[in-house]
Parts: sequence; C-alpha cells; structure tokens
Amino acid sequence: MASYHIAVDIGGTFTDVVIQNTNDGTLWTAKTPSTPQDLASGFMSGVQNAIAQASADPSDVQRIFHGTTIATNAVIERTPSEIGLLTTRGFKYVLEIGRHDIPRRQNIYAWVKPERPVPPNRIFEISERLDRTGSTLIALNEDECREAARQLRDDGVEAVAVCFLYSYANPTHEERAAEVLREELPGVQIALSSEV
Repeated sequence: MASYHIAVDIGGTFTDVVIQNTNDGTLWTAKTPSTPQDLASGFMSGVQNAIAQASADPSDVQRIFHGTTIATNAVIERTPSEIGLLTTRGFKYVLEIGRHDIPRRQNIYAWVKPERPVPPNRIFEISERLDRTGSTLIALNEDECREAARQLRDDGVEAVAVCFLYSYANPTHEERAAEVLREELPGVQIALSSEV
C-alpha cells in the first residue's frame, strides 16, 4: 500500500503543490492559481490536481505540510488587511510612539518613522488591568469591547488583534474579549497576544 506526503505553498500568485510517494520517493508537482478571496479553494484545487497526477488514493495521504508567503508579501508590499486593535486603557499610542526603532547613531532628524500596522483611529482602549502575576486589578469592561466591535464593523475591518497587558500571565481578559468580538463580528479573524 502506498503512502504519500503533500506539501503546499500558497503564494500571492500561484499555489504550488508537491506530492511524494514515501515508499519509493517519487515526486509529482502541481501548480494552480492562488485564490486570495478564498485561500482554501486554491489549496484544495492544487491538492486534488497533485493527487490525480500521482494516481493516489486520498486516504493514502499521511501528512500535509503547509506554508505561505501571503503575510510576508502583505507586509513587504504594505497591503495588509484592515486591522483593528483592542488594548489596555492608557496604551493606545504605544505603537505610534514606537521609540524602539529610532536610529541611535545616525541623524534622527533625517529618519522617517515607518507607517504603523494599525492606525490610531482603529485602536480602542478597553478598561481592564492585570498585574504582572496575572491578578485582576480592573475587571474587563465588556460593554467597551462591544462598542469597539461595532465601530470596527462600521470601519470594515477584516481582523482584530487583542493585546492586553500581562495577558501571558492570565489570558482570561483577552479570551473573553475575543468571545465578545466573535459575537459582534462574525467572520472577522481575531488574534490574541496570549496565543502568540
């Protein structure tokens, strides 16, 4: 019985697929157009083409490896999705201040601050606070999360990041904020700093 591994690379233009018979090392390749509006469609089309070329039975596929350059391309080309951010009250302008990338040994007056990934008008401060051990100092204000979600929906965001202080020590505020966001913004991608 044959056994196969499949590797898929979704690029900005094409999705490349390699299928390998792990018994004898034979390789087949397939290329299909990437489908940015529905990445799964291009992915599945490429996998089906590769399986057909190898005359393989899909049930014999043991592993699928997946990689993509889409996020990297978006950053390089400065074409990321419309992003929103929820952060702890008092920290809205941390990205904008962004002193970490100021050159130290060059003429700082000639330095141009890079564009930030989230503009200040899509950053929402939420009343909540944990201490460094993860103990709650201020409970999460869910009403503020809901109001932020409604404004982000009106702005047409495609993704929202939740970055609360000390969430690595206690992710419950971020997790609850994500639940509220998912209720208010179905289909919008939610990322939590505590999961990174």
